Amino acid sequence: MRLAGEGRPRSERLSALAMLLAAGALVALGLAWWRDHTRAFARPRWREADFVGLAAAGAPLERERWVVAVNLGCPHCMGHLRWLSGRIAGRSRPPALAALVVDQPMRPRRTDLGLPLAGGVWWDSAQVWRETWGRRAYGETFRFDARGRLLSATPAGILPDSVGTRM
Repeated sequence: MRLAGEGRPRSERLSALAMLLAAGALVALGLAWWRDHTRAFARPRWREADFVGLAAAGAPLERERWVVAVNLGCPHCMGHLRWLSGRIAGRSRPPALAALVVDQPMRPRRTDLGLPLAGGVWWDSAQVWRETWGRRAYGETFRFDARGRLLSATPAGILPDSVGTRM
């Protein structure tokens, strides 16, 4: 009596095993994607109590706050933050630009990001950006009114108020 696969060359068995593992990985990835996309996320809302102030804004803001989701190791989103700072610097009443440090498991040591941030620098220690708001794109800019209500969310590279309301 022959065992299953006994007559096949070893390379065929390894190829079949590799295909089975690849198919399993694809199924697992598909299930994770499906779970993430069927989950209901909360509409973003700015509440200072949800975040840890690293370099907080001074007085309460009576103007828009633009919050950029940044990963300190991502030159792309840090560049977007610098670009936004330059674009609003000459305005008579610029929005309060803020940085929200995301996907950082430990409290960041670096709080000075090298540019003026009237809206402060905040650390998302509770993963609100990812787990509650369901966001994934570094550099995304959120426009919040003075009460913390979301006005728009735009990807990196776009000046938020130039596109109107977008979510």
